[in-house]
Formats: sequence, C-alpha cells, structure tokens
Amino acid sequence: MSEQAGGPTFPVALIQLLGDLAWPAIALYAIYAFRTPLTELLKRLASLKLGDNEFLFQQPTETAAKSLSRNASPVVELGADGFLTVNSIHSFVADSGLLDENEYVKKELLIFQTPKQKTWLVSTSSYVFILLDSEQTRGKLNVIQTFFDKHKTLPLDFTTQDGAGSVKFAAESTWWYYSLHLFPSTSSFNDSVRKLIQ
Repeated sequence: MSEQAGGPTFPVALIQLLGDLAWPAIALYAIYAFRTPLTELLKRLASLKLGDNEFLFQQPTETAAKSLSRNASPVVELGADGFLTVNSIHSFVADSGLLDENEYVKKELLIFQTPKQKTWLVSTSSYVFILLDSEQTRGKLNVIQTFFDKHKTLPLDFTTQDGAGSVKFAAESTWWYYSLHLFPSTSSFNDSVRKLIQ
C-alpha cells in the first residue's frame, strides 16, 4: 500500500480554515452586536495610556448646567492654543442667566490643562462656577458644568489618580482633575482657591 503524498485533502483543509476563522468571526460579531455599549464605555474612559504618555480626560457631568438662555450669545473666541480665551470664559458665565442681579465675574483660575481640555474655576460675588473647555462642550454650549455658593467651596478633599491630582469641593460630590504641573502641592491649590473666593 502506498501512502498519499502531500497535505490534507480539500474537505479537511476547509474544516481547518473554518476552525481558524471561527474565533475572529465571533469576536467581530460581539463587537458589532455590542457596539453601542462599547462606544459609551470608550466615551467614559478617564485616561488612555500609550507607551510612557498618559492622556487624561475630564468627563462632562451628567447634569451639566443647561445654563444658556435661548437669547444668550456668549463670546466664543478661541486663542492660539485652540481653547476659549479668558474673555470667552467670563462671557459664558456672565451670559448664563444664572447670575443674580448686579453680580459680575470677578476672577478665574485654570486648574486642569491637557492638549484636549481645560478646566476653569470662575468666581463671582456669590458663586463658583466650574467650566470644562473642550471641543465637545463648546459644540454643545455646555461649557458650564456646575456652580455652587462660594461659601460652600471649602474645605477641599484631595486624592491622586491616573497621574493627576483630583479635588472635591465641599458643595458637591464630583471629583475634578487638576494638573500637578500647575499645582505641585495640595497647599498651593488650596491657597489659590482661597484667593479666588475672597
């Protein structure tokens, strides 16, 4: 009897090919079937690490202040860095419809800065506003994320996560990123916030 030379016969090769393609096909189907939840999960990612670089993303709050009245027209000027100018930051607060009569913007403090986002604290005579400046929030005109009575700003709680500082203001439970290169210590952050709300 002579043995057949060569590889497997056509039906065997076909079965092997189908077996090799089964897991990738199942993975592609799962990605397609769960594309909506996966998209939402990716949107909520707080950080992304590529090699030695980590990119942080402050997520807009679920209840971002729907503050701009229909007739409001904040000044939307972008600076050379692609972010809102200080004038525009003031304008979002001043034109928000959230200020009491005779109230005005007093000071601003940049607390978080990445290539894609900036987070600002803006004080008025009565309130502290938190503004998140990104392409997404500018497009939806929901740059103002929240605001609270400035007397409820302190004390601050601090933690470090994802390579950045995080701060929580006494008035609310949301944690906000702050950049360690802007505030190398919690005491420097605390001092800056105290000056902001004076």
